[in-house]
Amino acid sequence: MSVPVPNPEPAPGHAAPAADTPTLGSVLAAGAGEAVEVVSAPGGPGVPVRGVGLYDPGETFAARDHVLVAVGVDASSADAAGVLQAAAQAGAAALVVRRGAAGPAQRLLDVARVVPTALLTRAPWVEWTELLGLLRAGLAYGGGPGAAGPATDVALGDLPALANVFAALVGGAVTIEDPESRVLAFSRSENGADPLRRLTILGQQVPRWRLAELTASGFLRTLWTTDDVVHRPAEERFPERLAVAVRAGEEVLGSIWVAADGAPLGDGARQALREAARTAAPHLLHHRLRSRTGSTRRGQAVRALLDGTPDVASAAATLGLAPRTPCAVLSVLAVPDEGAAGADPGRALHLAALQATAHHPAGFALRDGDRLDVLLPLPGPGDAAKADGPDRHRTAALQARRLGGELAAAVRGAGFRPLVAVGAVREALEEAADSCRAAHLVLRVLRERHPAGGAERTAVVAEEADVRSALDALRVVDAVSALSPAVDGPVRELLAHDAAHRTDLAGTLAAYLDRFGDVPATARLLGVHPNTLRYRLRRLSDLFGLDLTDPDTRLLADLGLRAAGLLPPHAAD
Repeated sequence: MSVPVPNPEPAPGHAAPAADTPTLGSVLAAGAGEAVEVVSAPGGPGVPVRGVGLYDPGETFAARDHVLVAVGVDASSADAAGVLQAAAQAGAAALVVRRGAAGPAQRLLDVARVVPTALLTRAPWVEWTELLGLLRAGLAYGGGPGAAGPATDVALGDLPALANVFAALVGGAVTIEDPESRVLAFSRSENGADPLRRLTILGQQVPRWRLAELTASGFLRTLWTTDDVVHRPAEERFPERLAVAVRAGEEVLGSIWVAADGAPLGDGARQALREAARTAAPHLLHHRLRSRTGSTRRGQAVRALLDGTPDVASAAATLGLAPRTPCAVLSVLAVPDEGAAGADPGRALHLAALQATAHHPAGFALRDGDRLDVLLPLPGPGDAAKADGPDRHRTAALQARRLGGELAAAVRGAGFRPLVAVGAVREALEEAADSCRAAHLVLRVLRERHPAGGAERTAVVAEEADVRSALDALRVVDAVSALSPAVDGPVRELLAHDAAHRTDLAGTLAAYLDRFGDVPATARLLGVHPNTLRYRLRRLSDLFGLDLTDPDTRLLADLGLRAAGLLPPHAAD
C-alpha cells in the first residue's frame, strides 16, 4: 500500500530524469509497489532511478540516484534514522528498510521529513532477495540497465503478449520456455503449428525424446553457454529454428525459440531475436518471482492474520480482501485408521487444500505440520445477497460448516479419518486469530477423543458449541497447569512410578474418576475383576496419599491427569 506523493518534480540534489530514464514511480509501478509501502517521498514519483543496490556504509559513494535496500534494518530500530541520513548524503533516490510490527520509529520519521531521499518499508512476507529482483525487473522494464527497445508497451510479466510481439518482430512462430524446457508462453501460428511445436505446446514442455536429441548433439550446451542466437537447420519433418538464452547477468532465466512459420526466417531474424532476449529478461524475472513468491506471499499473509498481525491492511491487500471482511478459520487433521498408523497424511491434506480453494467463497489453506488451517472469508454486512444481522451471521456459520463437511469428504476420500474443527465466525480479519485459536482448541478436543490408530472410521466435524463442556474443561486445565505450586504433584509422582515400574495406575485412576467412582463400571471398562480394581485403588492411597473419598482430592487429581496429557478413557470410546 502506498501513500500519495504530491510533488512530481525531482527533489533537490536529484537531476531531472531524461525521457528514457526510469523514475521511482515507474520502478514501483512495474511490480515492486505491492511489496513496499511509501512512508515518505519528498521528491514525488518523478525522482530518477539509475540503479538498485544494497546499502553499504562503506560504499555509499556509488549510491547516487540508486534505490538502496538496507537488509536487516528495521524501521522501528534506533539505527534506521542514521542509515537514512547516510543514504541521503550519498544522494540515494530511496532507501528500503524492513517494516516493523511497531511501525517506524519517531526519529526515523523526523529524519524522513527533512532529507530528499524517499523512505520505503518492505512488507514482512517478501524476502529481501525477492524484493531486489522485483526492483531490478522494474528498473530494466522502465528503461534502466538491461532494457531494450521493443515491446515496452507489453505489461511486465505478460508473456503471451510478449510472445506475439516477438513473433511479429522476428517473422516466425515463438515459444518462450523456462530453463527446464517447460513452455511459459507461445505465439499464434499463421500457417498452423508444425508437429514438434504442436507436441510441445500441448504437453506444455519439450518432449523427452527431443530433449535427448538436443542434449546428445550438443545444441543445448551451446544454447546455455553462449549469449548469441543458435541456429538449428530444417529437418525432414520440422522447419528451421532459432533459439537464444535469456539471462539476468550470469543467471539463465529461460529461452526464446523461433520456428519458421510457412516461410524461411528472414535475414533480420537473428538480430531481432537478440533484441528480444534483452527485452524478455525483466519479463521472465518478474514472471519467475511472481510464480515462485506469489503463493509464498499469500501464505505468509494468511499466517500473519492467523497469528494476529497488527498490519491487517497489508495482509488483507495481499489476499485481495477488505480488512473488514468477516471470516472463520477451520483446522483439519487426517487421522490414520486402525492398522495404518504412521501413514503420511500429506496427500489427504493436499486434497483438502484444493477443496478449500474450490469452495465458494474460496478459502486460503495453509499447511502447518500435520494440520491444515483454512482462512474462510465470508459475506459482509454490505453484501446485498445476504441478510443482515443474525440471519447473515447464521448464513456465514452455515457456509463455514458446509466447507468443513467438504474438507472432511476430501480427507476421507484419500483414505484417512478426518477431524475438522470450525472456529467461530468473526466480523473482521483482525479477529481471524481469535477464530484460529478457537479452532485449534476444538481440534485438541477432537484429537483427544479420536486418537490415531483407533477403530472408528467416521468423519468428525465440530464447532465450539458441539464440544462446549470439553472446551471449558480444556481451558481450565490450561490455566491450572500454569499455577505454582503445581496442582498435579501427586500425579507427577504417579506417572513417574508407572514409568519406573511399567504399571498403569494413572490409567486406572483416570478411568475411575471418569466413571464417578463406580467400581463395577470401571472394572468393565478396564477389563479387570472388581477386586483387582479395588486392590489398585488401595495402592493409589498407600503410595501417593490419594484419598479418593475427598472431593477436592478427586478434582485436583482429575485436573492433574489432564494437565499431564492423560485423557479419560471415554475419549477413545
